[in-house]
Amino acid sequence: MREDSLDFDKLGIHLDKTDIKILKLLANDSRISYAEIAREVHLSRMAVRERVMKMVEEGVVERFTVQLDSKKVGLNTPVFLQVEAAPSKLDDVANELAKQPKIESVCAMTGKNELYANAFVKDVESLQQFVFEEIYKIDGVVKVEYNIITKKYKSRRLFT
Repeated sequence: MREDSLDFDKLGIHLDKTDIKILKLLANDSRISYAEIAREVHLSRMAVRERVMKMVEEGVVERFTVQLDSKKVGLNTPVFLQVEAAPSKLDDVANELAKQPKIESVCAMTGKNELYANAFVKDVESLQQFVFEEIYKIDGVVKVEYNIITKKYKSRRLFT
């Protein structure tokens, strides 16, 4: 298992020890086979499959996914956007931002009428083009501030 693997116990996730072991393995490699998991947790392949399917049905596991290296697909500039919206349009703006393919996540937080979005663009020029030609065209957007991420220390998208 990878050195930076998750400790579900420390996260306060209360499942039995076998389910936690299964989740650790899946979180670190969602392509791992049921047979490989079975060897690690000392169960049959079918028992592992049943446990995983149960966690999917219960909503513990929402989906299996892949994490891309943004730079290797030409999106060299990760950014955080702070989008101020008119109070009556906050949800509409959030939904429009969520439709943008360059935006990975959109969140509302307590305090101001701001939305926070994480996006990936090619370069600074395309960032400005994206902000002024896409974001500001959304009805209800009042102001946009953005910060370019200069160094990433950790990136693990595990929870929704």
